[in-house]
Amino acid sequence: MDEAVLTGLREMAGPELYRRNAFRVTGLPVDVDRPTARRRQQRLAAALKVGADVDGLGSSVSPEQLRGAFDVLLGDPRRRLVHEVFGTWGAPDGCDCPSTTHAEHDRAVQAHAEVLDMAPADALALAMDGRVDDRWATAASAWTKTLRSATFWRHLHHRVEQLDDRQLDASVVESLRTELPGVLVAPLLQLAATADYPAPLRKSLVDWPVPERDRDRLVEEAAAAQYEKLETIMSELHQLLESGDIEGTVARLHAEALPALARLEGLAPVDRHRRTSTARNRIAVALNNCAVAKQGKVGRYEGDVKTWLAEAEKLATDPETVRRIDENREGFLGEERAIQEFRARVYLLQRTHGRYAALQLLRNILSQSDDEALTTVVREMLAEFNAGEFSYRPAQRSVEERQGRRRRVLRAVAVGALLLVIYVLYHFLNNPDDGQRVDVHGRSISDNPTAVACVGDAGDWRDGDSAVGLVDCSQEHWAEVVAYLPLAVEAEEYPGTEELSRLSMFLCAEKLAQFSLPAETYEPEVIYPGRSDWEASDPEANYATCAARRMNDMRWGGQATAASSRNVELPVMLPLTSRQGSFGNPPAGTCVAAAQPSANWDEKMPIVRCDEPHWAQILGYPPVTGPWFDEGAAKAEADAACSSLANSQPSDKYAVTAALPPWWNEPGTPLGYVACLGHRVDHQLFSEWFWQ
Repeated sequence: MDEAVLTGLREMAGPELYRRNAFRVTGLPVDVDRPTARRRQQRLAAALKVGADVDGLGSSVSPEQLRGAFDVLLGDPRRRLVHEVFGTWGAPDGCDCPSTTHAEHDRAVQAHAEVLDMAPADALALAMDGRVDDRWATAASAWTKTLRSATFWRHLHHRVEQLDDRQLDASVVESLRTELPGVLVAPLLQLAATADYPAPLRKSLVDWPVPERDRDRLVEEAAAAQYEKLETIMSELHQLLESGDIEGTVARLHAEALPALARLEGLAPVDRHRRTSTARNRIAVALNNCAVAKQGKVGRYEGDVKTWLAEAEKLATDPETVRRIDENREGFLGEERAIQEFRARVYLLQRTHGRYAALQLLRNILSQSDDEALTTVVREMLAEFNAGEFSYRPAQRSVEERQGRRRRVLRAVAVGALLLVIYVLYHFLNNPDDGQRVDVHGRSISDNPTAVACVGDAGDWRDGDSAVGLVDCSQEHWAEVVAYLPLAVEAEEYPGTEELSRLSMFLCAEKLAQFSLPAETYEPEVIYPGRSDWEASDPEANYATCAARRMNDMRWGGQATAASSRNVELPVMLPLTSRQGSFGNPPAGTCVAAAQPSANWDEKMPIVRCDEPHWAQILGYPPVTGPWFDEGAAKAEADAACSSLANSQPSDKYAVTAALPPWWNEPGTPLGYVACLGHRVDHQLFSEWFWQ
């Protein structure tokens, strides 16, 4: 490879490829001979000395540029030939070239020079919206055609002969053939390297006559400064993390490293450039290390720890890094599960044997354990007990070590200690003499376990005994006790099981709605006071235990009421009639929210409190006898029963409808009652209460 040719090409490669061309600077034709060039140099030097204008010389040309241009024309002929390639040839003159050869070459020079003569900011602005100006494509097409022309290369051989210098031979033309494509795209890549969004310019590289084997190399050469900048940033961040500034490290990762990576990937995509892949993976490792350090500091696998680990996983390109991230996540989750089980057992001990027993156990563990992670968890639980805030929500212990193998050893020790404690608890709690059943409807609300508590079996709930077997909510269970609801019934005498059941069901369904539990999936389940438990003088004894169960008594694992409830009045979905009787229907004094022109009264419909806009008010559930052999007779008795509940509202404005169930005439299914609804004749919504 001719070194003088390479030097000349390197000097020119860049956005000033044409502005620095010796023939453009001096205004001389490309076939100028040496004597003519020397005379031009002398005349221009004299004119510039006295400040005179010279035709064909740009006003922006400095004396230094002029001196350099003449050095090229009068010096080494190999450098001059390089400048001829990028000069304007004009019509053929003694070279035996077809006129099209010179014309096509000059079109390529003109098109390329036009786009490069733009201010760099303007050229970059054209690529901001994801496109590249058509002038780039025109220049690429013209130069591709020129370099593929055999007569273009014959012309260069002709110029070697015409210059007639011993330093020139055919090898110079072959050096140009090899290096010209890279010089032509150098301005494009240098502009792309300075762009905030380099991808559009980089993608247009495929339009240029550059062999595919050379494209990635040229791109990485253009991106060299960006690689070095990112490596410097990462070295500084490594030192910052080692100093213990976790948040500062992540802040700089987001503010500096990730934007630098984004620009780098736009120029040198990760799927084609190993060096970019390495840089991306290094950021992933840094985020992983920050997550591990934060976990060790706060003892929580949540918030920043989860976020940073997820970011690291998306960035990782090395399989070993991906494996390490997965291992860290699984380790953190395993610790969470073990501690959740531990907390659940302590919680159950508190519920069944009292606060003192749970405190005593925790204090014994604290006095005997030398595992730092376990003692951290125990201290947290003791602090919660002292603040009156302890529940079975999962807590996480800290992990102090960053390195995988060291952390796994400590984790095994800590989890082993936890499992030993859990075994002791399990043995203690499952002793039949210790009575692991818990009363969920005690003498007063304060006597009950804190909601939420999970009930293992339906039969345990429905056997008439309010002491039920509770399980950890992560296990499969039948229902969740979610609230204890005061029954504000002003009555000296016991109101009756049907009235209390309907009121309890409504209040419980409202509580489920406040927990955002969908009515098509969850049903309310209640325990309400019996006659012997009713206390007119003690309202705290008059309450309902409210639980959520799934339709068809399906079991599930995991807490359904993980989100907090909203303390607002919401519509609930309940039917007005049921084959099981009126125990599960909404109580009299509540209202149907929307008009039901052709309702199936066995289906759930929106029920609201009557101070909300509503279509109908539920007046009651009077008894009816039957059986009937036609619908007219059934409707007549139902209407008569409902009319007894209506007051003296004007019949031209208000009406009473008897809600007959669809099974009114089925054999073996006594109707027993009818639901009575008071509403406006025009079926418009209203808010007042008109029936007493």
